Amino acid sequence: MIIDGKEISNRIKEEVKREIQEFGYKPRLAILMAGDDESSKVYANSKVKACESVGIEAKVYYFSEKEEDKFFDTLEKLNEDKDTHGIMIEMPLPKGFDVDKVYDTINPYKDVDCISNYNMGRLFAGKPLFVPCTPKAIIHILENTGVDLEGKHAVVIGRSNILGKPVAKLLLDKNCTVTVCHSKTKDLAYHTKQADVLVVAAGKMNLVRGDMVKEGVVLIDAGINVHEGKIYGDADFESIKDKASYITPVPGGVGPVTTAMILKNTLEAFKYAVKSL
Repeated sequence: MIIDGKEISNRIKEEVKREIQEFGYKPRLAILMAGDDESSKVYANSKVKACESVGIEAKVYYFSEKEEDKFFDTLEKLNEDKDTHGIMIEMPLPKGFDVDKVYDTINPYKDVDCISNYNMGRLFAGKPLFVPCTPKAIIHILENTGVDLEGKHAVVIGRSNILGKPVAKLLLDKNCTVTVCHSKTKDLAYHTKQADVLVVAAGKMNLVRGDMVKEGVVLIDAGINVHEGKIYGDADFESIKDKASYITPVPGGVGPVTTAMILKNTLEAFKYAVKSL
């Protein structure tokens, strides 16, 4: 079955919108973006539109690749601004930017994508303030299938701090047996053929093919690759879709649900702010 990420996303958005309207909440999200990456601008603006559709005020703060000091000055001001409840950093940042300093500077209670060292530590300690939006989306999609994850063998391809590692931790929390594969893994197909649940997040087009998965696999493709003007995932969708019991398309799978989770986490950040008053 092909998973409709847009449908799942719309349900989440409606829940967020209903709660905001019911209680008269006024959440606000700040998105900081540096550099001239056109795709990042598109993503940032799409997040603003998604926020506005549910009643969240959102603003993008743009900086050139030479404005690192101004970027951090703004970040620190937003950390203290009582009217700003969530902060997102649009990645990637320019090469010259001190990314580690970003992780240390962002207010953990406003860090809606869970990039700070503090929040990442809490996540792996099992006491998260926020769950990173894409891993959170992946788990929600899996839960939406109705598949019982307990005892399943989950294979994650990718070990990034913002996706691969967190989703592996979340799958462990669901009582899966988890294997993490990466660029140095020998005989990738050996591992993927054993997967009951396969999460692909390596950023390499057609990395996983139909002959590398078993019948009935649940495949979640979090890859985004642009080729000849079109967007593709990390899995060869056409060769896998008939073998998989569930599979996410790219686009239209994980992406829309990730956007919805940004809205959900921003609402949670607003609630943290209200509690602290």
